[in-house]
Amino acid sequence: MPNGKKVLVLGACGLAGRSIVLELLRSTDYEVIASGRDIEKMVEHVFAAVVDPRLDFVVLDVTNIDSLRKDCGQADLVINAVGPYGRLGAQTARAVIESGRSYIDCASEQGHYAGLQLLDAAARDRGCLMVTAAGFIPGISGLLAAYLLDQTPGAHGVDCCLAQLRHAYADSGNASMMTGILEGSEKPLARRDGRPTPVVIGESLREVDFPAPFGRLRMIEAPTIEDQVLADRYQLRDFHTWYYLGDAPVWMLGMIRVLRPNKWNWSYRLIERLMKNINSRDTAKAIARGLGPEAILLVTVKGDGVERQASIVFRDGAVATAILPVMIAREYLEGRLSRRGLGVPLDVLDPKTVLRNLGPAVIESNIP
Repeated sequence: MPNGKKVLVLGACGLAGRSIVLELLRSTDYEVIASGRDIEKMVEHVFAAVVDPRLDFVVLDVTNIDSLRKDCGQADLVINAVGPYGRLGAQTARAVIESGRSYIDCASEQGHYAGLQLLDAAARDRGCLMVTAAGFIPGISGLLAAYLLDQTPGAHGVDCCLAQLRHAYADSGNASMMTGILEGSEKPLARRDGRPTPVVIGESLREVDFPAPFGRLRMIEAPTIEDQVLADRYQLRDFHTWYYLGDAPVWMLGMIRVLRPNKWNWSYRLIERLMKNINSRDTAKAIARGLGPEAILLVTVKGDGVERQASIVFRDGAVATAILPVMIAREYLEGRLSRRGLGVPLDVLDPKTVLRNLGPAVIESNIP
């Protein structure tokens, strides 16, 4: 039976949003309010197979700040799954905090983290928790890196690699692709030789050997919040985050930067339509080839003469992304978190405990 506590999930129609809603229903007894701009899509398509009296729906556009504040007031906690966070993330978080509710998201963008830092004092004043980077990568990747670093005295470098051969649903995943597009228009910072160093996404590439069915893949460097936070916390000389780009040509990122989608709304919408078509086409091709939505996280920690590595294979990236927001929501709503203000998963969760309780999302792992 419901225990009376309510969680509002913003962006419930997206890959991460729908997985967060389903995980909340599976692993907690909270009431869940799924929000989105299209009530018909939520009720008749995304959650058509869900029969649970704890699930309710609300039509909500996060750009409508007054409506957002009002709906946040109906919940005990808000999880924001509306990406890309570089566009509306800080604005949304501000409205949530102003409503007096705590906030969780699974963002990766360093610019978004900078925006949340400006809200830290307001969150503390209102007694609100504000956690970002609580997803798959960043999120689980940072906890796994911290776990390995704690076991490796003298370690000074980390590589986090994520590979997924296709999204779980052909109609979702565009937000994560647009996150990469917007980050490609900026110069996020990686840690190189002890210094924060701007990365032009598309110019830093490497090949990584993964176990089957992934194989040898070309990876692109795309720094996240963890490239800053973990590198500072562990005083690392090097921290790099790598993603599998798929079949998309690297030169396309240079052309996109010329269009400046981070500045011009018409350019963003144009590229968004283009990427939506590419995503649907590539997902259909992958399904036809028999490729599944499994995702692998490979983290390597390096020191002088020592290297420690661990990997986790998940059923799909969206399911993996839902793990930490739900864990943090549960810890917060059960009164086990005293922290207030801005933080990342490492500030509120124990890495070893999380890695031992990833649940049915995991296919296999080799964590030492």
